[in-house]
Amino acid sequence: MCIRRSFGIFVLLALFAAQFANAQKSAEGAINERDVRAHMEFLASDAMMGRASGSGYELIAGEYLASMMRQFGIEPAGDETSPGKRSYIQTIEITRQGFAGPPVLSYGTDDGAVSLTHGGEMIVFRMGSPSVKGGLQKLASGGSPEAGKISLVRYDQSDQEGFARRFGALFDSPAAAVLIEETPQLREGWDRSASRRISFTTVKGLNRATQTSVIIVSTAAAEALSKLEEGTEITIGGELSEPEVTRTWNSVGKIEGTDPALSKQVILLSAHMDHIGERSNAPGEDKIFNGADDDASGCTAVIELARVLAKGERPKRTVYFAFFGSEESGGFGSRYFAANLPFPKENFVANLQFEMIGRPDPAVAADELWLTGYDRSNLGAELAKRGAKIVNDPHPQQNFFQRSDNYNLARQGIVAHTVSSYGLHTDYHQASDEVGTIDFAHMTRSINSMISPVTWLLNSDFRPSWYEGKDPSQ
Repeated sequence: MCIRRSFGIFVLLALFAAQFANAQKSAEGAINERDVRAHMEFLASDAMMGRASGSGYELIAGEYLASMMRQFGIEPAGDETSPGKRSYIQTIEITRQGFAGPPVLSYGTDDGAVSLTHGGEMIVFRMGSPSVKGGLQKLASGGSPEAGKISLVRYDQSDQEGFARRFGALFDSPAAAVLIEETPQLREGWDRSASRRISFTTVKGLNRATQTSVIIVSTAAAEALSKLEEGTEITIGGELSEPEVTRTWNSVGKIEGTDPALSKQVILLSAHMDHIGERSNAPGEDKIFNGADDDASGCTAVIELARVLAKGERPKRTVYFAFFGSEESGGFGSRYFAANLPFPKENFVANLQFEMIGRPDPAVAADELWLTGYDRSNLGAELAKRGAKIVNDPHPQQNFFQRSDNYNLARQGIVAHTVSSYGLHTDYHQASDEVGTIDFAHMTRSINSMISPVTWLLNSDFRPSWYEGKDPSQ
């Protein structure tokens, strides 16, 4: 009798403990802080030397994330290594040529030649060819660059949102070159941009001939150019140094959908692996720019979502996980992916990029994230209805919609946004962006909050669309 009673009490206690454990697990969510911290402490460690774009450390990050996908049972979707077999890694060959001297903008006679150097007047953001020539077009607000022209775009401070929308579209214009007047944000990072963007770049697998040359000019230079007559012939170029062949990498995996009617449709979850590496000229003793928030936090979000999705019942739609390389040096990883999709473009439903979610943004509620370009499509509102704690980007003047990998897909017409909680903290692109600054409770909570809405999206027949006039491809 006593033994039976003790056994009964033991069973009751065991059942209570199990129920308590399950309730605790449910409260904590499918993703726990320990695992989030583990990824972050590796990706943003000093051992990774800041994961510079195109460096061996970027590749190590890609291999680490690939090994996680392998462990979770996610199918590789990178380069074909042999007939019928694929790797998780996608290798992208880049040929760079810097200018041997300052690039020169000239017009009229030789006496009228003007050198707009990066020392204060011009940043060559992208060159479609080593030398471009065309007649000056003074682009009025709302106007479109004309084929073969050198289009000058003045910064309209009174319509910052409109200027931001036009900025991205200019990259795919038919003009020979677009000269864009600096913005306060561009001026803030002028020296850093100048030092690494004076180059003519060819990416294998991308059609260089279709690329518009994009050049940022100072306000003083824009004013000088605006005084020239419309149609004045302008030449921009310079002597190039010897070419240097480099590489960058993407790490890509997928889970095939199960529904015969929906399995060909694709949702992409993505983040960028790279940061800006080690800077010997950085002030202070710390020279390693660890990139904890930017964007080890995004990589951690995507790999943890990948783990949860792989562990559960397979979704109806196919989901791809992509970790892009060289976002910080020109978005080459996502540009290559967008130009070489591993599935038909018409099957691409939506992209959610995750970037800088390691700390809460005081501009929104403590448990909220925000979605760049929220007001451009119906995706954000639908995810919010399904429990996503996402709101509109509270910093429209920062042009964040155009400043991450999602934009290279959005410019192709794909509904693509970035999930973030970047609160404009002072550690952005500084050596101080380290693991010690991360709010792990916020970050873990944020990733958990996206599981249910992402799962809904993967099992729904809802297909998001751009609002009228908001499609970046038009």
